[in-house]
Amino acid sequence: MRGKYISIAISLALLFGIATACGGSGSGGSGSGGGNNQPTIAFVPKLIGIPYFDAMQKGGQEAAKDLGVKFIYQGPSTADSAAQIQTIDGLIQRHVDAIAVAPNDPSAVKPILQKAKSAGIKVYTTDTDAPNTVRQVFDMQATSKAIGEATIDALASQMGGKGKWAIVSCGPTAQNLNSWIKVEKKRALQKYPGMKLIGVQYAGEDQQKAKQIAQQLMTANPDLKGLIGQCSTSAPGVAQAIQAQHKIGKVYSTGVATPTAMAKYIKNGAMAKVVLWNPVNLGYLTVWTGKQLVEGKSFSGTENVGGPVGKVKYLPKQKALLLGPPLVFTKKNIDKYNGKF
Repeated sequence: MRGKYISIAISLALLFGIATACGGSGSGGSGSGGGNNQPTIAFVPKLIGIPYFDAMQKGGQEAAKDLGVKFIYQGPSTADSAAQIQTIDGLIQRHVDAIAVAPNDPSAVKPILQKAKSAGIKVYTTDTDAPNTVRQVFDMQATSKAIGEATIDALASQMGGKGKWAIVSCGPTAQNLNSWIKVEKKRALQKYPGMKLIGVQYAGEDQQKAKQIAQQLMTANPDLKGLIGQCSTSAPGVAQAIQAQHKIGKVYSTGVATPTAMAKYIKNGAMAKVVLWNPVNLGYLTVWTGKQLVEGKSFSGTENVGGPVGKVKYLPKQKALLLGPPLVFTKKNIDKYNGKF
């Protein structure tokens, strides 16, 4: 009988040892409690459900597979700062390892980013910066100077450098959009003195509202010659308005948007030139950056990201990783990119 009890005791001890070794009672090695030491990298875009951030999500998923990390893509359904902050707070409660944010309002997210840092989470920005916060690095798609100059040059080339023009932007507090607008205004004054800016209006990441604003601008200003759709939802809205008002060839436009969303407008002439970069690659860079931060690595000089991204430059003054120069899409090259992002 005694031998039977000893046998049972040994069996229980072995079972307990196996359970412990398998992590059955552990807290897990990753921020999400996965128990396999995979870091969890989260990305919170301005909003979900639009082609641009869908493309970034695609790149993030590809990077997560290549780099062996967990990737969470989560954000508000509208460009709402309060909802974005709530999303970030939820990720803090989940104890993720790193959070990348494309803030709708850099000032509004400052406290929640501090909260994330205080919780031991690596915090950084991508697509849109929040420079006066605790963010550690910014994944910059292209410099503001390069994007702003490419956009105004694209419009001026169609307008012949003369006439009235206007901007239909998205969120009034979006740091990236405002930085491009600043460059556009400065370059127009210096290089295209014959162009007169009549105003900047905001559609709040709403394509239909952007269309309505563009239509109102054309109606109120019959001699309006040019429009810039400053973001990936206002650009197609502007092109739709020009088409609806039968102004193709009379009102010229450009914008910042994905080639897939803009291909039909480029082909029918409603928008001759579109400026962007590769958002899939930006999503890949975003996840790669998070992994480097979690591993305690620093950045300097030229960094080899690998995958579809290759090498990027680190800009120490801005604490930013630079993806590269912007791309300009026209009828000549749109089919090369249409359907890819």
